[in-house]
Amino acid sequence: MDFELKGKVAVVTGASKGMGRAIASGLAAEGARVCIVARDAGVLGSAAEAIRAETSADVLAIPGDVSDPNLAQMIVERTTGKWGRLDIVVNNAGGPPPGAFLEHAESVWLQALNANFLSAVRLTKAAVPHMKSKRWGRIVSVTSTVAREPSPEMVLSASARAALSAFSKAISVELAQHNITVNTVCPGSVLTGRAESLLQRAAEKEKKSYEDVLARSQAGIPIRRFATPKEIADVVVFLASERGSYLTGTALSVDGGLTKGLF
Repeated sequence: MDFELKGKVAVVTGASKGMGRAIASGLAAEGARVCIVARDAGVLGSAAEAIRAETSADVLAIPGDVSDPNLAQMIVERTTGKWGRLDIVVNNAGGPPPGAFLEHAESVWLQALNANFLSAVRLTKAAVPHMKSKRWGRIVSVTSTVAREPSPEMVLSASARAALSAFSKAISVELAQHNITVNTVCPGSVLTGRAESLLQRAAEKEKKSYEDVLARSQAGIPIRRFATPKEIADVVVFLASERGSYLTGTALSVDGGLTKGLF
């Protein structure tokens, strides 16, 4: 299937590893030029080199923390300055720390909302005028199944990501007339470094082995395993493509059947 992404320009945040890295690689493999953003300049540079080697794509790496209020505008200015356009934005910030709500100071709440919600608002706002000028745009935000089914230990992530889902749904109506689609992808359990650290935390708390906690977690998923980052990336690439042109305002669970109904 031709996704018609050749020549398009994409920005992917949180793109040095995990799902963000896989998403950037997926877009590049389909012919997009990709700007990747992450905090660690060294890891980001290595990711950029690997994506170029894998796909022969043109890659721009911009180190930065999405919590910085000035970063979004700088990303858009550098991207459009290099390529003259911006077609796709993938908001993919790393998740906030786990823990029950009484454990977190207000400063931690503010940090979570800034990194996982307001950062996406800022980048989207900076990018949309360029999409409007071309009458074509794709905005995809990676959230989590906890935005739909919150858990006490993931209250920060659930709250910030639910806000992002609501924001995405609201602006999808406003932007549809400009041929700009806005969707969220809600991954379930994905075997990334963050997932491994959360499993290790649970194992230590329960005084069990990592392997036992992993096996129990996978047993609770109907498909009986965690996703790979590429499996999430494939869905994002579809939503970012011409093939996904009639999907907007959706929050798509990509979780192996983890999100269930009551009956």
